[in-house]
Amino acid sequence: MPPKNATAAAVGKTLEERRDQARDAALKEIKALRNDLLALEAVLSGRRRKADFSPFDVVHGAFEIFRHAASVFDVEDLLAACARDLDTAKALEYLQRHGANELVKPAGWHWISPRGEMHCLGKADETEKAAEKLALLLQSGRRPKRRDKAAEAATDDAPADTAGLPEA
Repeated sequence: MPPKNATAAAVGKTLEERRDQARDAALKEIKALRNDLLALEAVLSGRRRKADFSPFDVVHGAFEIFRHAASVFDVEDLLAACARDLDTAKALEYLQRHGANELVKPAGWHWISPRGEMHCLGKADETEKAAEKLALLLQSGRRPKRRDKAAEAATDDAPADTAGLPEA
């Protein structure tokens, strides 16, 4: 069991390792089941004696495949849920770091700009969308990058496209 202060990356890595181990075990069982099914076919077709085969091997192999595959799917679902929760936690931390508040009335995430303007960022349960909107608001206050003078001159000197227009 991992220590209580393990980071999300370490937990994710552990889960991925367990998923890969279960996947490898399931693939190994599939190969073994394939061999058992071939042996069963040989027994039923009369090419092999019944004493050489146990039907329990087929059932047990199928159950092991089920068990390992279910484990793989459960871990994948858990990893996806962890990723969603981690994104939500990051968005919440971003909102709080930049001074956004979740208000009751008016309901939702709100941010008050340095100019004193209140901006509604989104509903209370849409933390990630609110963080994206706040990021856009924070970016809009910055000056845009300067364009290259040569590129600006080239666009000003370019002739207008008059193709397809009737001549006067």
